[in-house]
Parts: sequence; structure tokens; C-alpha cells
Amino acid sequence: MNPVVVQIASGNAFFIGLGLTIASFALRLWLNSRIGVSLLTLGWLAGISLVILSATPMSWFFYGLWFAFCLAVRIAFAGQRPFTLKAAAVIAFAVLSLSLCLAELPYRWSRPVTVSVRQPVYVLGDSISAGIGGKERVWPAVLGDLSHLKVTNLARAGATVETAVVEADGIQTTNALVIIEIGGNDLLGHTDAQTFYRQLDQLLGKLKQGKNRLLMFELPLLPFWNAFGSAQRTLAAKHGATLIPKRYLAGVFGAKGATLDGLHLSQQGHNQLAKAVLDQLRIEAPIASGVSR
Repeated sequence: MNPVVVQIASGNAFFIGLGLTIASFALRLWLNSRIGVSLLTLGWLAGISLVILSATPMSWFFYGLWFAFCLAVRIAFAGQRPFTLKAAAVIAFAVLSLSLCLAELPYRWSRPVTVSVRQPVYVLGDSISAGIGGKERVWPAVLGDLSHLKVTNLARAGATVETAVVEADGIQTTNALVIIEIGGNDLLGHTDAQTFYRQLDQLLGKLKQGKNRLLMFELPLLPFWNAFGSAQRTLAAKHGATLIPKRYLAGVFGAKGATLDGLHLSQQGHNQLAKAVLDQLRIEAPIASGVSR
């Protein structure tokens, strides 16, 4: 996958864009040459573009507020306004930008989910988890090898959130760990964001009925797919699911030799993804019963 696309899909572009915009406005306080001003103008325009293209599932209110502050800084630099006014505008913009950055940071990391070695693990997913052609040992199987957990792979090539609701019937036990890697075909297909929300709500609600722990991959997003990311975050909070940050899946897609066609995983990709999921787990061995004397 193209490195630029990876930066956008992983969410890195959001932080890069914020940093580039702050730096461009801050340097504008001291650089007044024509060339310098032109370069810094390109800098803040590129920063704004990256923030938009990142499709970060942030409230539209905060997007609007941030753009309003961008405009306020530009107005402050127009004409012969005092340095103190310009500096105050840049500082206010930087504070807001850093606040948005801090609000997004929790979605970059997740706390490990505790699972017992005796606890069943299920994977609901699409061709990323099911593989194509049957030549690769898919990541759920590799995860089972690495973790010594009993992992049952219910993933199906071409699966969507809607079909995953049916596949969830394959989970016959309770108190299981269910790893959910689904939604890519919804994004690439014709599912609208409202339908995606409704179907994902149904899926997570069904899985939660068995008192299962839910671990869900956050979808790497391309420009203007914000609503799908918002749906995942809102419903993860509603149903108590833990999100695997999208940077993990996007990072595998972007790794050299990790995909067969830019999307479907090679054996190297399956191995990398299994290790990434393993990092999200805290595996507990059963407590040995005491021996009375």
C-alpha cells in the first residue's frame, strides 16, 4: 500500500497535519520574506488538508471550531496588526490543536484484554482473517500457535457486518473472547454509514448476550469515511468492546511483503497481524489448586 495512504488510513495524518499547521503559523510570526510567507502558506494548507483527509472520527463541532481558529489566525496576520495580537491568536490555536491531539491519543493505544488459557476465543471477520486461496496459515491460526489459546476462526471471505450477525451463531459457548475484524467490505461496498451503525449495533449486542469479551479492530479509514469510525467508537463504548487501534491493521497493510495485492495478507502479513493481536492480550494461566498437608 502506498506510504501516503498508510499515513492517512492509520490516523497518523491527523497528528502530522496538526503539527504542520501549528509550526507554519508559529514561524509566520518571525518570517516575513515573500518566499518564507509563500512556503508557510503551503505548509498550513498542507496541514489542514492532512487533518481533513485523515477522516479522524472527531465531532463536527470540533472540526468547525478548529477551522474557525485557522481562519482567525489568518485574519490576525492580514494587515498591520500588533505582534501581540498575532502571537495570542497563534497560542490560542496551538492550545486548541494540542487539546484535539490529546483527545485523540487514547485511541492510539489500548489496554490489553485479559484472557485465560482455558477461555475459548473466536474470530469473526472477512477475507483478511479467512485468507484467500487457502495457501497461507491465517492469522487466527498463527495466534493460536503463539498464545496456546483455542482459537476458532469463523471468518468468511466477502463477509460484511450483516453476514457476521449470522456467523455469530457459531459461537456456542459463553464467556468467550470474540475478536471482530469486520467492516472492510461494507466500506468498499454500498453500505451507508447509518446501515453500518445499525447492523454493527445488532452484531455487538448479540455477541454481548453471552457475557463475551469483545475485541474489535478499528477500521483504517480513507478520506470522508469519518462516520464509519464514529459508529465503531460509539458502539464500542456502548457494548464495552475494546478497540484495537487502526494503526495496527494499517501498519500491516503498509509493511513490505505483508500483502499479496495491497490488501489481502501474505504469510508474512498474517504472522505480523497475529503478533499485533497477541500484544493486545494478557494471557492468564489457570491457578493451580493448593495441596493440603
